[in-house]
Amino acid sequence: MERKDENLPFLRGLCSHIGFRKLVELGAPMNDKNLHKLLEQVKSEVREVLVEDAYRLFKGGKVTILDIREPEQVALGYIDGSIFIRGDELEMEAQHLLPDKEAPLLLYCGTGKRSLFTALELKEMGYTDVRHLDGGFQAWKEAGYEIMTDGILTLEQLTHYSRQIIMREIGVEGQRRLLGSKVLLVGAGGLGSSAGLYLAASGIGTLGIVDFDKVDKSNLNRQVIHGYADVGRPKVDSAGETINRLNPEVEVVTFKERLSPHTALNLISQFDIVLDCSDNFPAKYLINDACFFAEKPYIFGAAIRFEGQASLFNPKDGGPCLRCMWPTPPRAELAPT
Repeated sequence: MERKDENLPFLRGLCSHIGFRKLVELGAPMNDKNLHKLLEQVKSEVREVLVEDAYRLFKGGKVTILDIREPEQVALGYIDGSIFIRGDELEMEAQHLLPDKEAPLLLYCGTGKRSLFTALELKEMGYTDVRHLDGGFQAWKEAGYEIMTDGILTLEQLTHYSRQIIMREIGVEGQRRLLGSKVLLVGAGGLGSSAGLYLAASGIGTLGIVDFDKVDKSNLNRQVIHGYADVGRPKVDSAGETINRLNPEVEVVTFKERLSPHTALNLISQFDIVLDCSDNFPAKYLINDACFFAEKPYIFGAAIRFEGQASLFNPKDGGPCLRCMWPTPPRAELAPT
């Protein structure tokens, strides 16, 4: 049986790249066999540098280091002294940032695949001494060599939250804002359990939890933040301990009480946003009203059996609230918990 090359799925995703233009020019079909031949051909034309040799070149200052990753990846760390050119901006930026076409260049990407093809493209642009880092930035980091960051987040934070930082919608700045945010979670039951775990894992700075109830065995099939050892304990205590184990960086503030008209406004005013995971409409209308007067964004959530609903209300910008959608609570028999 022919062994599948792990690089082939990656190669199929580079259809607009120089290598595939070659295949088209040659009239060769884009099947696995030809893709494998293409990879071997490119490897024969581009000098690969092992990470140990790359480090010696780096320390000796004998090479210009070129990082071709996306900005979200660069934010997780980079080799000191790197020049940054995104792969899709190579032709436009190279002539300005790399004017000497005879100077030695060392390219790196995330894992060493994309830089292989980019190095070949630079050679075709007239650069005479182009090499690429075998294994990319991942190999450099795993070898324990020093990396640079912009200092907004610690290295531990960059590692913990790396899979969301690389998302364009979040990035380093978005993660910094998450770490500085304060979220109030009302209810540590079915909805609150899952929401609390994901909020904590994502790096919310301060997580407030409001619940007056205790853990019961009947809760454990769906309230995943609690376990058998927690039966009989206050839900806020159980939830707080689980969150601390999941992410000790999160500051958990617990309120072992039933939210009331006397306490709701003052409590909600201390947080940036409120996530309503309560299980009854009187509580939801109370939370909505307090968020309206405190001008805090209110995330409404409800679920029963296999149905659920979620909404976001932001009264600060003059938007509607829960009472705009439902002026009065439904009758109790129409809204079972």
